[in-house]
Amino acid sequence: MRCVLTLLLLFSYSTSFSCYNEYYALDAKGRVHPVEIRTRKFKQAFNKQYLEKQLIELELKLKKKADFKLLSNYGLHLVQSGKVKEALVIFEKLAELHPDEYSIIANLGTTYELSGQNEKALEYIRKGIEINPDSHRGSEWIHVKILEAKIALEKDPNYLNNHSVLNLSSKQKQSKKIFDQLYIQLQERFPFSPKEANPIMADLFVNLGDYYFETISFEHAKAFYQLAQIYYKSDRKDIIKKIEQARKLREDYATKSMSGTPSGGVIIEKIQGVPYQNYVFNPPGSDYSIDWSKVETNPEKLLSYLGIETEKVKSETKTEKVASKEITSKPKKKSDNSMLWIGLTLVLLIISIFTYFKAKKKKH
Repeated sequence: MRCVLTLLLLFSYSTSFSCYNEYYALDAKGRVHPVEIRTRKFKQAFNKQYLEKQLIELELKLKKKADFKLLSNYGLHLVQSGKVKEALVIFEKLAELHPDEYSIIANLGTTYELSGQNEKALEYIRKGIEINPDSHRGSEWIHVKILEAKIALEKDPNYLNNHSVLNLSSKQKQSKKIFDQLYIQLQERFPFSPKEANPIMADLFVNLGDYYFETISFEHAKAFYQLAQIYYKSDRKDIIKKIEQARKLREDYATKSMSGTPSGGVIIEKIQGVPYQNYVFNPPGSDYSIDWSKVETNPEKLLSYLGIETEKVKSETKTEKVASKEITSKPKKKSDNSMLWIGLTLVLLIISIFTYFKAKKKKH
């Protein structure tokens, strides 16, 4: 009896872990692709609570150790917290002192972009690529293309009506490497790109959707097209058409399933109807309000931890010295004036005494 119970327990143990789930998707040609239900999502904002903590800790470290890399990290966190103007002062000065430091040059380029200075941003992003062409897994060429498109849009608001941001060839549109790089750039850019009309972000998501449509999943492609249409408020007619094509393919392949029956108790499930909302999320702490009374934002003071003076500080110091000189010179002028009045008083007194005695002598 004991042996039977042992066998039953072993059988129960072995079968209780035998059921797994496997998901698959179909591309535009009906080809089957195994995929994970979990997707590489896009972060809508930064964790402000985490940033506040990091900024406070970094300032303490800077007070103990004058390290430009610590200050560069501080500037990055300022940018992520929305203090772009303050961070720009820091990165400009650090770039003067460390012109071959990739992180500083790249951070300066991105900060120029967030400040709306796209020409300068392009200059420094290109310089960053020269220093480190493999950064961000070699995806910074996409950043260059984005800046070029922004500059083109400044000159011609209708530029994207006849062009694409990346202008990919047919072969490039099928390249997994390129779309892994595009994913990287989109994930980095997403928190800085709020839910509002943005033709560049919309165009990039169309590119991502087109790749998925042909090579992985028309369901996921539809979600990317909707990010372009709904999240980034694009009214492009070709996007509407692409979404309709994806929905039609769902109907056409409604009964298509994976061929063969996998063993081992694996449950196979086809992915259907992926909402675009599945791709976006807000991290914990994104709604937190930073207490700026606890965080140093004055770039001049932050730079002073490294013994660096900005032109503003130099100018203020010069003004203070001039003012100090004027203040110290005023007592001297006051003293000179006093001596003059004393001299005049003595002269008048002598004249008065002389006049008095002269008049008295005439009476006699």
